[in-house]
Amino acid sequence: MTLSSDLDHYLTHPLVGLDQVVIGPDVLDSVRDIVAALPAHNNIALLTDEDEYTTGSGTFLKPAVTGLLETLGTVTKVVLPGHVHADEATVSAATAGCEDADVVVTIGSGTLCDIGKVAAGNRPHVVVQSAASVNGFADDQSVLLINGVKRTAHSGWPSALVVDSNVLEGAPALLNRSGLGDMISMFTAPADWYLSSLVGMDRGFSAEAATMTRRHGAELLGLAEGVGASDPDSLATLAKFVTLSGISMGVAGQTSPSSGMEHVVSHMLDMANAARGKDTAHHGAQVGVATVVVAILWRKMNERLCAGNIDTLRLPEAADAERTVREAFDWMDEAGATSNECWSDYSKKLEHLRWVDAGAKIREAAGSWPAHAEVLSGLLGAPEDIVAALRAAGAPTRFSELENPSKEDDVIWALTNCHLMRNRFNIADLAYLTGSWTKTDVLAALSEAERIGAGL
Repeated sequence: MTLSSDLDHYLTHPLVGLDQVVIGPDVLDSVRDIVAALPAHNNIALLTDEDEYTTGSGTFLKPAVTGLLETLGTVTKVVLPGHVHADEATVSAATAGCEDADVVVTIGSGTLCDIGKVAAGNRPHVVVQSAASVNGFADDQSVLLINGVKRTAHSGWPSALVVDSNVLEGAPALLNRSGLGDMISMFTAPADWYLSSLVGMDRGFSAEAATMTRRHGAELLGLAEGVGASDPDSLATLAKFVTLSGISMGVAGQTSPSSGMEHVVSHMLDMANAARGKDTAHHGAQVGVATVVVAILWRKMNERLCAGNIDTLRLPEAADAERTVREAFDWMDEAGATSNECWSDYSKKLEHLRWVDAGAKIREAAGSWPAHAEVLSGLLGAPEDIVAALRAAGAPTRFSELENPSKEDDVIWALTNCHLMRNRFNIADLAYLTGSWTKTDVLAALSEAERIGAGL
């Protein structure tokens, strides 16, 4: 099946609550038709930020959408100030601003959409994408900041997405390149999900959801140059990718089809920058850079498992593990809220791994690893190919090339400690618990990334 036919097919999936997706040139007017068709639309909340968006032809996006909606009823603008983060205070302010609306219309990128999903609740929610920057538009989950920690929470499906390729063309190129970076995670995240199924932490691994976008991986890589040049047709295809990727997370009931170790590293860097009072890098761009390092770690661990050259998985005692978690996160806030949140999740992971005797499960899997490696060959991507695509798009391949780069020490910290943040199992967990993810190993992976044009 083609990318477009897959998208059409999965929009009718019984687990998908997204009713309508409109992607293409000159489709902005469909916002009015979509809202007009709703049973109630007299009171419309327009949720957005302070940024100014223009189309490729120079039309200002927010006034254009406002004008369309004002023909249907009363429009209340809910404008979130400054550099918007999905923290508790911002989400509460958005929810309060939208509480009297019949329908919520969100204009913006990924964070705005995540907030809009929460603010809309059970009411219709129409999203006008300002860029193809992330894959989180088309699912029922939101990435929120809870006690300073990035957490994924179930929220609500948007009712409709409107993605005008002329709007995407007018977006800053780095945002659409960020969307490519977010999609690059398809070359590591599904493998992490498969690995987690071997220790029973997958909440239901689905080969269908894992490969919905991955099977179109070659097309994504070939799209890179056009995305970098802001070609409208390439951007429209990228929008289909990020939409299908979001739907795959809805089908899976979790973000695992597109979120593995590479996303955790990005979240860790965001947390570190926030703790230091610094602006964060664009999410997808950061994910793309991290994916290169994760692909290198996966190749190393896959080779060791195929050769039967892997140490026994050893789980730390709870007291030792808590000490490690707190040493990793206590610096982030004086009250210890961040380390408390991380220990709460990591302790649950350790309890599960003990309960299922994860060591025995990994030994059993290692004994038949060639069969697992065959499955993984359809999920993993070569780090060299990832670097080539990012470079073709003009996207960062090194952490230092990000718009708001993290300190080198923070990058090493994030890679070394990413397995300690949440209750999921990925390749960093396996490497760490088998003695293969020390700071020395992290530096070696970064050195290998440097050799192929990536890394720090």
